[in-house]
Amino acid sequence: MRTRIPVVVSLALLVGCGDAPPPEPVDEAPSLEERAQQFDDSDVARIWTRMMETISPDDGWERARYLEFHWAVTRDDDEPLVREHRWDRWEGRARMEAPTDDGRMVALFDTDDPEAGRVWMDGEELEGEEARERLASAHRGHINDSYWLVMPFKWDDPGVHLRYGGHMTDDDGMEWEVVDLTFEDQAGYTPQNMYRAFINPESGRMERWHFFSNPDATPSPADWTEWQRVGPIELAENRRVDGEPRIFFPHLRVETDVPDDAFAPPGG
Repeated sequence: MRTRIPVVVSLALLVGCGDAPPPEPVDEAPSLEERAQQFDDSDVARIWTRMMETISPDDGWERARYLEFHWAVTRDDDEPLVREHRWDRWEGRARMEAPTDDGRMVALFDTDDPEAGRVWMDGEELEGEEARERLASAHRGHINDSYWLVMPFKWDDPGVHLRYGGHMTDDDGMEWEVVDLTFEDQAGYTPQNMYRAFINPESGRMERWHFFSNPDATPSPADWTEWQRVGPIELAENRRVDGEPRIFFPHLRVETDVPDDAFAPPGG
């Protein structure tokens, strides 16, 4: 039987962990060893340190200021839904372009204050309550889609709790180390969510997760595959369910500087 990612996960998941504060400049940031000391569990610290050394070499995540990515989800026999994102992590600027039932939306907003942003529908700028609703929707999309992309880099965000779950062998005989992520009540839109991260002991990468809408819920699994180097970090291109890509990233770009006009209004 084919496993389906529930619609609430694949289209509108509001993860339990929102945007973290902008990172410090690399030369002022604490070392990897210093950051690992925040974890109470030595096994979590060990797994996280190796993972960062693998997917974020030479402080890659701290240097990754600008992310540009297209989040896509397959929809039965229809064309994939694709949302296009640009994100300045240091300044908290975001841009999302996506199809809606009413046309093509472009939103420019601050991740800490999305209501102060601007939004256009088919090139016409919106105002008032409609603009606020569209900006709120764009902010939720940014939180959801970016977490599907960069969750392994966000284990040390404020409000995240990690618990080592030991070793686990799956039905195919693959051995994993498991870490559970839960969230404080004030963290993000849906703090009741839980994630179970499966770490490949050989590669050091997170190569599978189980999403739980709450700790007692049935998990929704997805494999994180096709890891590749993108700028200063590594990212996984596909989220596979039953071997097939269900959520994927057909465009990935990571830079240490923000390209000119990355956040210009549409048509500008």
